[in-house]
Order: sequence, then C-alpha cells, then structure tokens
Amino acid sequence: MLSLRELQDAVRRSIVDRDDVDAMAHIVADGIAPRERLSVYRNTFAQTLIRALRLSYPAVDRLVGVEFFDVAARGFIAQQPPRSSYLDEFGGDFAGFLERFAPAASVPYLPDVARLEWAVSRALHAADTPVLTIASLRSVDAADYARIRFVRHPSVSMVRTGYPADLIWHAVLMDDDAALAAIDLSCGPACLMVQRGIPGVEVDRVDETVWRFARALCSGCPLGSALDDHPGIDATTALAGLLRQGCFAGFSLASHTGPVQPLTELP
Repeated sequence: MLSLRELQDAVRRSIVDRDDVDAMAHIVADGIAPRERLSVYRNTFAQTLIRALRLSYPAVDRLVGVEFFDVAARGFIAQQPPRSSYLDEFGGDFAGFLERFAPAASVPYLPDVARLEWAVSRALHAADTPVLTIASLRSVDAADYARIRFVRHPSVSMVRTGYPADLIWHAVLMDDDAALAAIDLSCGPACLMVQRGIPGVEVDRVDETVWRFARALCSGCPLGSALDDHPGIDATTALAGLLRQGCFAGFSLASHTGPVQPLTELP
C-alpha cells in the first residue's frame, strides 16, 4: 500500500512526466480504463496552465495566434511545471523559454514583449503596500544620506528590452494594426519602469541613466554607492521623481557603504 505522499508523487509523474506505470496500478477502472482517466487529468492540468499563461501574456498570444501559443505553452509546461498552486506566480520564465524556442526565432521581439507582460502581471498581483513618501525621509540625518537603502515597492519592476516592447505591447492590445506596422524595430533599447498606480498598471519609459540608477536603488544598493556608480546624475531631481512615482515602499540605513560622493540634500 502506497502512502499518500507516494501516491501523489506517482500521479505527478503521470501528469507531468507522462509516466503512468506507478499511478495506473492504483486506479480503479470502474468503466473507464486507468490510462484514460489519467489522460483526462493530464489534459485538464495542461489546459488550466495554458489558460493561466494566456491571461499573463495576452499580447504574446495575439502576436503568434492560438495554435502557436498553445504549442509554446505546452513546451514550457513540460520544462517548468508549476511549483505552487497559486497560478498567478506561474510563468515567470516564459520569456526565457521563448528565447530558446526555435519556432519563435522569426518573431525576435517576442521574448521582450513577454518580459514586459510578466512585469505587468506582477504589478497587477502585487501586495497593496503603501509607498514611501518624501516626508518619511526628513528624519534622516544629513550625515546618513549615503547610507539610505531603499526597499522596492512590490509592484515595481525595472525592465530593459532590446526592442520597443512597450510600443508593440500597447499597439497589440489596442488592436491598432497601423501603429504596430509603423513601429521601427531598430529604434534602440527601451528602459521601462512598470508599476501599479491609481488608474492601473503604468508602463513608463525612463532615461537610461535614471533607469540604471533606479534599478540599483531597487536592488538594495545604498544611495551613496549608487551615486558613485552613476556619476553626473542629478541625484536630487532623479530621486524626487522616483519618490513621486511611488517606486519605494520603505528604507533602512546600511551599516557600511564604502567611499561615496558627498550628498548634501534630499528632495
């Protein structure tokens, strides 16, 4: 007699790995053959995950069509089945899969669009966390400005794409074929900040220097070190803009930052 855990593992191998041997031995036929029963579960499992991916990647779905998307989704599911029952978290590396998926090579911007769409999905489902305000920093002594380590707001993602993924994404979702046809795919990289605002998810283009500075801060780099790594940036203006946009949810003071540029004022 198998334990519950052993039986669950056998069913998982059947559904995910298509290895029916162990599971079939413990299924009562009752009018339907064990292999057919497992096939029903396997199909339900696949269709549920394909629908979850389609909800997270609507522009990718429209760009390639239902049949292509289903084939790609099944390939992804086979390689990276979900590790959680919370399906909003499933599909984070779909962009990476598409980069390796040979049939997608004819749509070179597809992984970039997928990368943007995952950031949008994360923003939609992020915790409803209050944003850090400029006033919250007034208690920090000027001598400690360089030690400020910001906490990225959970809805914020910094995305850099080689193709103008934001323009493609918007044109596809708006069903604007003329705008899609007019996009210059060689216009250079897009540095994007994705977050959930009051009207919904916002996708904003950001100057590359500011984007790199913001990414460093969102990654936990102390303010002084981020300034050292981005010489010439107007720190007060850039930081004020990031705070107004709700980029951060909190801050702490780092114990050590190394040699840093002097920072005399905050926004």
